[in-house]
Amino acid sequence: MTSSLNGLIPENSIEKKIFGQAALSKIVLVPAAYAVWYAYFSNSHPTLNKEVDAVIASGIHFDSILHEELYNKYLRTETESLLVQDVQAGTEDLIKKVFSEMLGANKSADKYGSRLESFAEQLAKAKGLSEMAKVIKEMTEDTKSMVESTRAMQEKLDEAAKETQALRLKLQLTEEDAATDGLTGLNNRKAFDREMESLYKKYQREGVGFSLLVLDIDFFKKFNDDYGHQVGDLVLETVGAILHKGLKGGDFPARYGGEEFVVILPETSLDDATIVAEQLRIQFSVKKTIAPGVEQPLRKITVSIGAAEINNKDTIRSIIERADKALYLAKHSGRNNVKTENDL
Repeated sequence: MTSSLNGLIPENSIEKKIFGQAALSKIVLVPAAYAVWYAYFSNSHPTLNKEVDAVIASGIHFDSILHEELYNKYLRTETESLLVQDVQAGTEDLIKKVFSEMLGANKSADKYGSRLESFAEQLAKAKGLSEMAKVIKEMTEDTKSMVESTRAMQEKLDEAAKETQALRLKLQLTEEDAATDGLTGLNNRKAFDREMESLYKKYQREGVGFSLLVLDIDFFKKFNDDYGHQVGDLVLETVGAILHKGLKGGDFPARYGGEEFVVILPETSLDDATIVAEQLRIQFSVKKTIAPGVEQPLRKITVSIGAAEINNKDTIRSIIERADKALYLAKHSGRNNVKTENDL
């Protein structure tokens, strides 16, 4: 296999190159994969191109996990930044527009107030009904104009309120997308890091503890080898769905990377965390998974789980390492079981 794709794909549009490469390498074009190949063929990230060329030279298949790793490494931060900049720009334009309208309205109100004072003086000096009628007519017309101006201002403010709501929703979706794993719908690594930092600081400040589970899908590579990468993706989605349903509202499941997942359990002791881990392990082991194009249900999805609880000597890194060591002990003890830091 050559070390570059440029000789494999005809010189035409970037989109055609992307779809041509997808067909050539049997790539599923999920958003992360599309973004990676778009960046590759547009030559916008030289370091990404070097890594992609190295992967091609090694003969490794570009599966969903690899695409997401490349996307997170080179593109996610840039995408988030562009989306946030877009929202910020829209908000700034909206603020300028609203203040401009309010300034215009205030000028109209000031002018109307001055006119009313003038009408009062004219009425006081008026000689006869005809002069009074003339002043009242002018005052009525000015009042009508002011009412129309106020109504127009209210309509513009209503419109601005709708735009504000749309911008708020856009920002919310941007934040959610930035914190969500595209394949499983769980929190992503960045969101996990933020949550760990928040809970660690709370523990240092208030003494509120938490426990951590680290899960790894047993023999995940064999799913890809036996059934193909699309089934591998289905297995990851299934794990995500079980974690969504099998945990309570305050728990924090996340995809840590590849086939490894983590669950933060706030205000949970190691003993209780072990019970949660065992319940999850059972839910995985009894789940029957049907894959499109595969006649029989897939073999059982099992996981190995390691658990640790925060202590007053811990750093964020040390509790993760302890849970990770417990995970590897679980894997080396036959897999499909739970081990804790107490077993180390």
